[in-house]
This record gives sequence, C-alpha cells and structure tokens, in this order.
Amino acid sequence: MKMHNQREAYLFFKREILKIPIYFFFLIIFASCHSPSAPIDNEEATPDELNPTFAKGFQILQGKGFKILNLYSSDGTTLIDHFILADRFDSQLVKGLVGKKIIQTPVESVVCLSATHIAFADALGVIDRVTGVASADYVVSDRFAELVNDGKIKEIGIGDHFKLEELISLNPNLILVSMQYGQNFETLRNAGLMILPIAEHLENDPLGRSEWIKLFGVLTGKSKMAMDMFDSIVHQYNELKELASDVNFRPTVLSGKQYGGFWNLPGGKSYLSQMISDAGATYMFNDNDESGSLVLDFETVYHIGVNADYWRILIFARDTYTFQDLLDEDMRYAGLAAFKNKKIFYCNTFLKPYFQKSPLEPHLLLADYISIFHPELLPDYTRSYYSILK
Repeated sequence: MKMHNQREAYLFFKREILKIPIYFFFLIIFASCHSPSAPIDNEEATPDELNPTFAKGFQILQGKGFKILNLYSSDGTTLIDHFILADRFDSQLVKGLVGKKIIQTPVESVVCLSATHIAFADALGVIDRVTGVASADYVVSDRFAELVNDGKIKEIGIGDHFKLEELISLNPNLILVSMQYGQNFETLRNAGLMILPIAEHLENDPLGRSEWIKLFGVLTGKSKMAMDMFDSIVHQYNELKELASDVNFRPTVLSGKQYGGFWNLPGGKSYLSQMISDAGATYMFNDNDESGSLVLDFETVYHIGVNADYWRILIFARDTYTFQDLLDEDMRYAGLAAFKNKKIFYCNTFLKPYFQKSPLEPHLLLADYISIFHPELLPDYTRSYYSILK
C-alpha cells in the first residue's frame, strides 16, 4: 500500500481498520456522550412523516408542538438517548422545555467530527452552515475545499483527536459525533455545547444508512428535500436489485485484506454482505452472524476465501496500485483464485469519496457491484467508486 506519510496511514487506519464490534461502540458512546435529561412526555406522540423505514438507529416522533428524536442501538431494541427538536423561532416553546435536551431547529451552525456528515450537509445544500470539521482529508468536495481555503470551515483535528479550545471557540449550535469514537465530551457539554451522536455507519441495511438524510433534513429545515432524495435512492436501489435478482450464476466474493498482522473484513450480517447479495453474488462469510467487522488471522481467511471468484479491497494510495503492490504486502495473496484470475476490484479512497458519500449513494455502489459480477446487465455503465485491478 502506497502511503506517503504517517497522517495518511493514520486516516486510513482509523476509518477502515480500527473497527470494533458494534455493541462496544454503543457502550463507549453511551458512557461518553450521555447525560441525564428530564423525561419527555410522549404519550400522545405519533410517528412523524420523517420516521425511518429501514434505519433502526433513530426514531422521529411528532409531539405537542415539537418533534422527539430517539436514538437506539443498532438493532433498534435499546433506547440510547432522546432529544427534543424545537423551532428556534418559538421562544415560548423553548422556555417551556427547560431541563430537557433541546436542539433548536433549523440548526444554523454545526461542527462535524466525521466526513460522512459533511456529505449529508452538502447533499441538502447547507454545507455553508458547517463551521468546523475533523478529518478534512477524507472530504472530496470542491465546495468544501473552497470553504476551508476561505477560512469559513476550520479544520479542528483528525477523527476523535480534535483541538478542544478551537472547537469551543466556534460555539456551534450542534456538534455531530460518530458513534465509533470513545472521546469524553464532558468538557464540551460543560461549555454549553450540544452533542448529537450519529450512527449511520452502524446500520446493517444499505438503505438504512442513507435514510439518516431524513434526520439531517429535520435538523436543517430541509425535510421535504431529504424525503424526496431518499425516495429517489430507494427507487433506484430497488430497480437495480430487481435487475440482478434472477441471475443464473452467483459468484463468490472475498473482502478486505491484511493490515497490521490481521485481516479486517465485514461480518456476515453487515450491510456489505447484504449489498453483495443484492448484486447477485455471495459473500464468502455470509454464514457469519456478526453485523460488525471481523478481525481474523491470515490463515483463517485464506482457508475460507482461497477459491472466491472475486476479491474486493479498499486502498488509500496517491499512485497507481497494481498486483505487484499486493505481492509486496504479502506474497501469500498470489495463492488466491481471484488473484490468479485477475478478478480483484478496488476503491481508492484517496481519489474517491467512499467514506464520505457512499452511505448516501447505495444505489451507485450496487450498480458498481452488478457491473463487475454481471457486466451483461449493465453493459454501458461507468462505475462511480470501484475499478478492476490491472
């Protein structure tokens, strides 16, 4: 893997390699982000029009003059936290909700501690409300780069290692944090800043990930745009899924590669496993019951995946990546059938906004997979994220 400095290696390691089981994420974030608030009277609350269909990590209810946001564990069974979403222009309502966690909407300034959050804001045309961001190197957006260069968006750190004083000085309406980070945010809360955990990356349904656009819609006053956007994503995804549903041959697929002595790959109940199935193929670890990531030794993965028809990898490289680069990392890769048959496909996350935008574009990912596994179904398609290794 061609990484040209420690910063690049750190960024890739944080986003693709350091993935731990999903329930541990929730234990960490619950301990670090949760602070008690008064109970919300939601006996008469009803599901809001923005309430999700596929996502399990959040719920939006319509209360008495305000919306209620509930955050749940990744399986949708355990309530993690709750917030009131109140119209910032209704001062009497806000005054009457003292003691509760209130997010005044529409949010006018926000700090994003994940590149994915930038993509949601950009899609809704409100990226100019972002005042600070962590891991800016993962954001591939001309408009974002312009705002950073103009000093309108401050880079406040990398991942969960942010510049505390600078972050506090921005005084945003809201700070969006990823549930994979175990940072203690007590100092920020004591400074009067509102923290909202976002967990789109923990959804196991590809459409569940993109459905978090609805939450961003209600937060920013772009509800109608968010609903229309998501409906379009669902329609396109399901059309592609139907296209690949009757294939006669379902090739097998291996994913991930070795890093730091271990092979990191998605579990059998992960969103990637589901997407590979929807694309008319079979993930080699689909009988595994984990929805998070697996960290296995080389021999275990090799034994199961040696005869896989295809091999999917993510890389972070400034230069051209080749079969020889794989061999330079580990000569044992040469024994894989996908290596021998030159059926390796990859996404270069240095050039493609995979971590930033793919949660919002599951239909494009699915089309990429179908075009690789069953090229006859999409003969004129130009891939958005993946390329065939040369």
